Amino acid sequence: PEIQLEVLSQVREPVAVALDTMNYWIENRRSALDEVLRKVDVVSVNEAEVRQLADTHNVLKAAREILARGPRAVIVKRAEHGAQLFMEDRSFWAPAYPLEEVRDPTGAGDAFAGGFIGHLARTGKADDATLRRAVLHGTVCASYAVETFSVDGMERATLPGVDGRIRVLEALVAP
Repeated sequence: PEIQLEVLSQVREPVAVALDTMNYWIENRRSALDEVLRKVDVVSVNEAEVRQLADTHNVLKAAREILARGPRAVIVKRAEHGAQLFMEDRSFWAPAYPLEEVRDPTGAGDAFAGGFIGHLARTGKADDATLRRAVLHGTVCASYAVETFSVDGMERATLPGVDGRIRVLEALVAP
C-alpha cells in the first residue's frame, strides 16, 4: 500500500482510482491499506477479502463498512457467481459468464480488474452507469481467463467477442 500511496500522490485529475487489494496487505499492512482506501474511488476484493477487511461474515455489511471508509464503490468478486458492485444507496450484480468448463481460475481477478479499468479508460467516465457496465466488462474478461490455461484465453479475446459476451450477460440480468 505504501507504493500505491506514493503513486497516488503523483496522479493529477484521474477519471477514477481503483484498488484491487489482497489478503497479505489486509493482514500485514492494515493501516497503510486504510489510508489508501480513503483515497480511492473503487475497491475490488474477493469474498474472503471483503469479509476479512471489514471483520464480518455478511458481505453486504462488509461492503457498507468499506464504503464508510471513503471509496465510492466496492466490487466483490464472487468467482463462479459473478461480481457485485456496491455503492452508497444501491448495488448491481453481474452473473459470471456461463461457461461449460472452467479450466484454470488463475488470473481471473486480474483479468476482471483489467476489463473493469479498461472500460473506464475507454469511456473516460466513472458515473454509476459506466461503473455497472465496467463490471460486465470485468466479468467477461475473467471468463476468457478461466476457460483455458495460462493467458491463452486472454490472447484470443477480441472486442467483438467481448461485446457478444456482454450482450449475453445483459440478457441474463435484464431480459
